[in-house]
Amino acid sequence: MCYKKCHAMNQSGQLFGNAGSLSREQIIEKALHASEYAERVEAVKLIDDQEVLIRVAQDDPDYFVRQTAVERITNQEVLVKIACHDKDYYVRLAAVKGITDGKTLSGIIMKSQDDYYICKDALHKITDNDVLAALVEALTDRDIKSAAVQAITDQKLLAQIARNNSDFYVRSDALKKINDQDVLVQIARHDSDYYVRALAVQQIDDPGVIRTIAFEDPDYFVRGQAVTRISDVSVLQQIITADHDFEVRQKALANIDDAAVLKQLLSEINDSWIQRKIKSRLEELGV
Repeated sequence: MCYKKCHAMNQSGQLFGNAGSLSREQIIEKALHASEYAERVEAVKLIDDQEVLIRVAQDDPDYFVRQTAVERITNQEVLVKIACHDKDYYVRLAAVKGITDGKTLSGIIMKSQDDYYICKDALHKITDNDVLAALVEALTDRDIKSAAVQAITDQKLLAQIARNNSDFYVRSDALKKINDQDVLVQIARHDSDYYVRALAVQQIDDPGVIRTIAFEDPDYFVRGQAVTRISDVSVLQQIITADHDFEVRQKALANIDDAAVLKQLLSEINDSWIQRKIKSRLEELGV
């Protein structure tokens, strides 16, 4: 595309150097019928007549000519049609850039879910958080849903999505943007999906809540994520001796730097796998 633009600019001086002497009718004639696309582009740049611009945007065989015309069109209905139906991405993008209404852009996104980049470009223009939240509920494409969540800035809406959306993938995206500790704790304790709970654990600041999750969550992965946030050696000792999952115990072991505690554990634990890991940990510490 860059080549084509540059080429058009280079040619325009040769093909359209006498533009000032052309009548309005001659300029329109060139925009519609000149054999060189670069000449049609330069003619389009001089036209304000919306009917002519729309005709060029809909009928010209060259995408760059259509794009140039679209960039000068103000008719929102026409821009919506072009954004949804033109075969070229750059023409559709030019149409999206010309649309100002968030709900209109939302409608384009709903009709264009097979075109991720157009949807993403449209999302970047929507500033109404309620419109974005409604899109999150209505969209079927996960990647576009994720982009819609990323565009939301309202913490209450993000919390609502993180708590209630049926798709764990979407809840996770919303969760990553939440800074309310109460909401994070609630999700870490109660979300139905282990991955979402584990993600929330990584954002919680309260060491007491983290310890509780490390001992009580039914999923080993969530407990393991909580353990990585714990530095209290006495708590880590309890986890190593009490947790029934090897991965969780291993994560607790990795957080202990006290050689005396490790030696004590070595003498108390009968699990041969954990014993080997303790010995390896002692070696890492140079003991």
